[in-house]
Amino acid sequence: MTPGNVEFVQVLVSMTVETGGVAAFVCADRRLRPTRRRERRWLPATTEAAVLGAFLFGPLYGGPALIIHFAKSRGALGLMLGLGCAVTVIATDIGVQLGAAAAIDWLGL
Repeated sequence: MTPGNVEFVQVLVSMTVETGGVAAFVCADRRLRPTRRRERRWLPATTEAAVLGAFLFGPLYGGPALIIHFAKSRGALGLMLGLGCAVTVIATDIGVQLGAAAAIDWLGL
């Protein structure tokens, strides 16, 4: 494989992990913790926009979307929770990219 092909595989893996991670955190939070106050919940369209933004723009959009989601729904404690979720998704994304490059190198492709 050429270096361009390795980078293409890394981008595909990154898009999958980043989008899936943001969707998992935001959608699971909406389902597991229904809020009583309607003004603190995200509308379904806003949740979908956060997932789509993570797909299109990656960690530059997905990380802040998680921080904003949790800060809006839980206040100051949510800010720390959102920061933890964002760091988790970004660290997983970086790990999967490095793993994909290492797997391609190990397989000798």
